[in-house]
Amino acid sequence: MDLGERLDRQERGLDTLLDALALSWQDEADERVARLAERQPHYPQYHRIGHKRQTVRRALEGDRAAAVRHYDQVLAVLLLEDDPSSPRWLAAALVAAAGRRRVLESLLHAAEAGTPDQRRCAAHAWRWAEPPLRYPNERARLEGRPTATSRAERDAVADLEQRFRAATG
Repeated sequence: MDLGERLDRQERGLDTLLDALALSWQDEADERVARLAERQPHYPQYHRIGHKRQTVRRALEGDRAAAVRHYDQVLAVLLLEDDPSSPRWLAAALVAAAGRRRVLESLLHAAEAGTPDQRRCAAHAWRWAEPPLRYPNERARLEGRPTATSRAERDAVADLEQRFRAATG
């Protein structure tokens, strides 16, 4: 599937989610976007997708109950996030609302049983949903000694991480 098709799918998913959340988004003319479109024809759509994603993110962060009610729809859009950095926002909103383990289990399921596109997108999202390792200082980071709390958070989902690594090989 080419980039245009992937962006179309992603934007349709976001539009459906915006509708489900009763959110609106207005595309405003932007001279910078028009100039960038001269070099990259997909840029205007990529730009719209980013703004729509942020509209959804703000709504979900402001209403965790809505994030839980629309969990499956948000997850479906997350599994359309083709860019490695983009899943950060929706993954964080889902983790905050539904819990880290539930989100990781959903991503694991996509990695084990999803389409090739869903597997790739699940791999992108995984890094944003897994518990981050935190370090008390730079020396500890260089020595690979995370805080006990962050290590415990990571250990609590180690079973899922092991299966995820096996699924994504």
